[in-house]
Amino acid sequence: MNQNQQVAQYLQELKQQYPQAFKKNFLLYSQLKTKGILDERKELIPLALALMIFLPCSYLLTLLLKQHIVFLEGFQSGGSAVLCIMLFFMLITPIILKQIKHSSISTYQQLKNTPFKLTILILLQSLNIAFMESWFLQGILFYFAMNFGFVKFYKENLFRENTSKENYYYIQEIRRVAFWSYKQNFKLYLKLIFSSKNSKQHQLLIEQKQKNAQLYVHLMNYENKLCMRYKHTDIEKYIDSIM
Repeated sequence: MNQNQQVAQYLQELKQQYPQAFKKNFLLYSQLKTKGILDERKELIPLALALMIFLPCSYLLTLLLKQHIVFLEGFQSGGSAVLCIMLFFMLITPIILKQIKHSSISTYQQLKNTPFKLTILILLQSLNIAFMESWFLQGILFYFAMNFGFVKFYKENLFRENTSKENYYYIQEIRRVAFWSYKQNFKLYLKLIFSSKNSKQHQLLIEQKQKNAQLYVHLMNYENKLCMRYKHTDIEKYIDSIM
């Protein structure tokens, strides 16, 4: 039995044991997986989507701000609209990062500094609105905000050349089960708080939580091994592989 068959069999066993883990359990990251860095045309899809979504949003926000806030005119209304979108990215980033943290070790290491990067962009845009009023600077800041707040989450690259669509599927499904297991642990923790310590139910919950914690740790390690097999762990190793 080859490695792909082993992963497929393990996933089938998980589906039989934990069917609820595969229902209504969606991850808000890595919807698109690609090989290398900009090695495929579909790498441009997330950027195109970002432009199609957030440019019209910034335009509509600019019009609304002009109508309802009288003292905002010209650059300030447009700059404030871009700032609002940046703040939206900052708002949703912790939610996405929580999913990543509890489903993919290597991906979290790559993206955990996203809030810090967005904070710098928000501060620079605030200074731009207050003092510089540069459309050029705003365009650059808006591009990086879309890149960090949307594109980087939407796509996942650096996969090896021999990685197949089945491999993409396997790794995403393992991540889904890992995140589901984390949520189950949290629910069991809450139940333990409100259950009587001397009851049989409390002891059953402890045993169930320990079993689920073992599953969670195993899935996180298993996902990390799959990443090591299917992906280049960093840009330097990817560059070494093509030279």
